[in-house]
Formats: sequence, C-alpha cells, structure tokens
Amino acid sequence: MLFSCVRSRWPVPFVLGLLMGASTAATAAEIRLDAAQAQRLDVRTETVQPAQGIPLDRLPAEIVVPLETSRTVSAPFAGIVSSVAVDEGAAVKAGALLARVQSRDFLAAQADLRRSRSDATLAQSQSQRDAMLLDEGIIARARADETRARAADAQARLAQARAALAGIAPVRDGAAGEYALRAPITGRVLRRAVAPGQVVGAFDPVFVLAADARVDVQFQVPVAQRNALAPGLVLEMADGVQGRVVTVASTADPVSQSLRLRARLPESAHWRVGERTTVRLLLSAPQGAVRVPLSALLADGARTLVFVASPAANGGRQYRAVPVERLGADAREAVVRGALKAGEAVVARGASALKPLMAQ
Repeated sequence: MLFSCVRSRWPVPFVLGLLMGASTAATAAEIRLDAAQAQRLDVRTETVQPAQGIPLDRLPAEIVVPLETSRTVSAPFAGIVSSVAVDEGAAVKAGALLARVQSRDFLAAQADLRRSRSDATLAQSQSQRDAMLLDEGIIARARADETRARAADAQARLAQARAALAGIAPVRDGAAGEYALRAPITGRVLRRAVAPGQVVGAFDPVFVLAADARVDVQFQVPVAQRNALAPGLVLEMADGVQGRVVTVASTADPVSQSLRLRARLPESAHWRVGERTTVRLLLSAPQGAVRVPLSALLADGARTLVFVASPAANGGRQYRAVPVERLGADAREAVVRGALKAGEAVVARGASALKPLMAQ
C-alpha cells in the first residue's frame, strides 16, 4: 500500500513510522489510529453543529438615515448665506430658525407678487364693470369676454407668485431680500451643508433633519447571492448589535456587480450617519447545512474535505474523508453541506497531518 506525504507538515520518516504502527485494516475510505498515534499527530475534534444561517462576513457598509424619517431642507432661492443658527447634532423644533439667506431672486419674487396682486385686482374690477355694461347693453359680449379672460389670467399669475413664496417669509430685522430657512419637523440636525458667506443655488440641499434617533445601514452583497436575499434577514454589526434587512435593490451595480441592501438598526445603536463599517449578514441555510470549524476544511484539488472521526473496534478512532460544499464562512466557522450530520465529530486540528495517510 502506498501513501503520499506531499504537502504534509510532518517529516517523511515520522509519517512512515506512524504508518507502520497504524492498523492494516485501513482502507481508501478510512484511516485508523490508536490514541497514542492521534496524540502524536495532535489530532483534535469538535462536534458538528446545525447551521441556523449562512454568514457573509465583512461586507462594506455605511450608516445612513432612514428614508421615511428624514427631511432635506433646500434653499428655495439662490443667494448668499448670511448666518447659520444650528450645527450638526442639534435638536430642533418644527419652525426653528436654521439659517438666513440673502437673495436677489427672493427680492424679485416679492416684487413680482406685489405686481401680480395689483394686476389681479385691477383686472377683476375691470371685468366686473364690463359685466355690468354688458347687462345694460352698452358694450358687446366679446369685450366682456375679453376682460373676463384677462382677469382669469391675472388671477393665475397671482397664484403662481404666491406659490413661489409659499412658506417663505422675509426676516423682520434682516436686510432687503433676506429670508429664513426653518425646520420642517421636530428632530435633530444630521447634516449641515453651508456656512456663513457661502453661495447657494436654487434648490441646493442645505440641511438634513431626522425625526428620531433611528439609523439604517446600507451595504453591498455580491449579485451571485441574489436568490438568497430577502427582507427580514438578520444583520450583525461589528459591535454585536443586530438589525433586520428592510429592502433589497432590484438592480445590480454594473461596476461592483453587487446588490444594495438596507437594514434597520435599533434606536439604542451608537452608530453615526456617514460612518463606514463592515457588517455580517446571515442568509437562510438550506436543509442539511451544518457548521464546522474553519480549520476543519482541507483543500484537495478542486474538492473541499473534512475528516469525520468515529470509534474504532480496537479502541482507537477511525477517520474518513468526506467531501463537502462550502456555503459560507466567518472568521471561525464555515457552513457546509454534504454527507455530514449534526452531532458527528470532525477533525478541527491535525487534518493536514491526516491527509498524507489517505490510501492512494
């Protein structure tokens, strides 16, 4: 019987000595060692555990604000920031002053509103007079229809001018054209994008507010795992805090070939919006999947093997190599599937020393 010692960490004479003392009942499917031989090879076992899920470890992630609890405050008119009243992290009430902006466009919009209001009043009065003259037969209906149309057009322009200034009020003690940005909700300031003296464009985001202390974590998962991804999966942060997946993107990023997922973290989490980290996602494990120590896995060409230990008739132990499919892993354990059951013993230490003892 020939044995291979290639890639063994044990000296060839030592391994040959073990072989001479090993039971001649060993077959191509098993290796038998007595207690002394197993001790010299430092072979140790651990019990196979049922897999509750498949871990995907060290996925890149970023802490983000929940979409449904956040509000972005934008500058309605271009201008220069004259002052900022709050900074990031500040708690604010709805209507609280956030910043002041001095704007020529705001000044022009105020003038347009006054002009539109005057034009609408004049056009409405003219329409009412022409309606009376039409009733008295003094003017033709065409003229009355024309003035009524002009009045309707003036009212439409007035409504448009009012809408442009809806919710925006000039600062009472401010300069001409200065308006106030106020908090639309009660909450906390997550992001401040401006400073005094900075120029902002129309509709530029200036502040981001959140209604409560909750945060989300957004992360990427390889698109190859798409069939296993679904809302409700458990996610674990580096500090042990757990959350649950709430959304899975329906399209993949063409560059990274990954899918974006979002998970909700509890309010007690200490993570901050914008912080980058890594997360551990637990996918649903298929039937028959088990957990084994990562050190139990042994590469054998294209295959992955584990050695299963069981009592031998002579009082020692016999070890058989079992091919397994690796489904996932973390820093310590791997989830595999194969002819392996929970409760069996696998070699967690010394597997590389057993490999040369396999019959060729």
